[in-house]
Amino acid sequence: MTKAPLQEVKDKFGSKEKLVDEILAKVKKSAEISKDEFKQKLLRQSNSKLLALHGREEQVHSQFGTREGLVDSIMKSRLGKKKQEDAGFRSRLDKLSTGELLGLSKGKRTATKETK
Repeated sequence: MTKAPLQEVKDKFGSKEKLVDEILAKVKKSAEISKDEFKQKLLRQSNSKLLALHGREEQVHSQFGTREGLVDSIMKSRLGKKKQEDAGFRSRLDKLSTGELLGLSKGKRTATKETK
């Protein structure tokens, strides 16, 4: 039987605030928002969303080290024999969410689609 998200947060992290602090240490925030505003925004999210975000960030850090490492890995696999850097492709990748980048790394989505 699976635990409720609230119980999972309490068991693994002790409190929602501690989970948010761990996420803040791993997630790259936008320059347009302060750290305190970002923390408050995260605290308003559901426990299940926070657990999913934490799990995704853990996966990125364990497999690729950083988000940039993930982008580098995608670039390397997509460019194949072309050894030159494709700045346009990299800029499109940088606009994608971490979840979308993980999907790309697993071959579940193509990055040729224009992002908004």
